[in-house]
Amino acid sequence: MHLSTSTVLAVAVTAATTATAQVTGAKGNAPVTTGNSDTILYETSFSSSNVESGYLNFTGTSDGVGVLVTACFKGINASQPGPYPYHIHDFVVGPNENCTATGGHLDPYMRMDLPACDSAAPETCQVGDLSGKHGKVPVGVDDYCTSYVDNYLSLDPSNVGFIGNSRSIVIHNVNLTRIGCGNIVQGSTGGMYPTNTTTPGGNNVTTYPTPTVAPPIASGGATSLRASMALGVILAVGSLVL
Repeated sequence: MHLSTSTVLAVAVTAATTATAQVTGAKGNAPVTTGNSDTILYETSFSSSNVESGYLNFTGTSDGVGVLVTACFKGINASQPGPYPYHIHDFVVGPNENCTATGGHLDPYMRMDLPACDSAAPETCQVGDLSGKHGKVPVGVDDYCTSYVDNYLSLDPSNVGFIGNSRSIVIHNVNLTRIGCGNIVQGSTGGMYPTNTTTPGGNNVTTYPTPTVAPPIASGGATSLRASMALGVILAVGSLVL
């Protein structure tokens, strides 16, 4: 059987984008971070024509190892094919909600995008590849929320794995088209957590934070929000999918 050159190339590209591998970056694997205070909070809240609401929260842990991430996405346009990867990107969102301006993934150890991240060896993945390490947003779930500790993110501005102020979050469709993005800024007191209320008819209603697609670079004070509270809020929001 004879295969055209274009067919061979297409098969090769497909294999490269679907395969996973434990690939050490040019500067080595990402080290576990420490000293991440649970009194520090960074977050983003955004919306777009394809994502009704996106919200992520980053705070330290009780022992300072890694960063507790809370990620919620609501109302992803069904016309966008999934599942939906999301990442920390190098730069802030551009004017007019320009997600392209965010550049590439946070990748201080020069691991590069391909082959895809192996979640069994997260230290070999790009630091900013959150969904590669912890799972993509699934198709068909209107309200999706998850929480996890990522041992390779940092809340220390002197660490190359720092996620705050000059970084952003981008969510993509399965073809890696950018469908929503928002800047990561230092949180105000109390944060921007989704809240859950019950209507007189007994229905649970989740209210998401006011979108701030392209806020100015923040330099505000830290909030005293503990990691255990972050996870507790998510567990309390019963209408969300964990």
